[in-house]
Amino acid sequence: MNQPQVKLGEKMQITTDLQEIFTTVYGAVYQSDRTNRLIVDFDGSVTTLKVDAFLRLKKAVDSIDLGSMATRTGRDADFELITVFGCDKLYVLSLQEVFNFKELLGGARFVLELNSMLHERLYAQLA
Repeated sequence: MNQPQVKLGEKMQITTDLQEIFTTVYGAVYQSDRTNRLIVDFDGSVTTLKVDAFLRLKKAVDSIDLGSMATRTGRDADFELITVFGCDKLYVLSLQEVFNFKELLGGARFVLELNSMLHERLYAQLA
């Protein structure tokens, strides 16, 4: 599979193959119609995922209790480890990074659902 090459700290170059789904100051999610994959660019790290792996990643990130993470005092409270089946990346995120990642994945999920609903309505009316 031909993945976009990005150096750490650089913004991803969008090719004609990629469509921007959602962007924040901390990252972006792109969709490749050619490969049927989502590309998650978060904090300078790029990961290519199938849609089901993206949804598992979002669910794993959403399951993190930010309030509990903020109030824990143990040594393990500083970071959260996140990995899911179908994702070759292990995310090691601080409290602020988890918050930022939730925002990015949540926004991308919303736009994907909205596009799907619009597509269904448009083609239902044409049929």
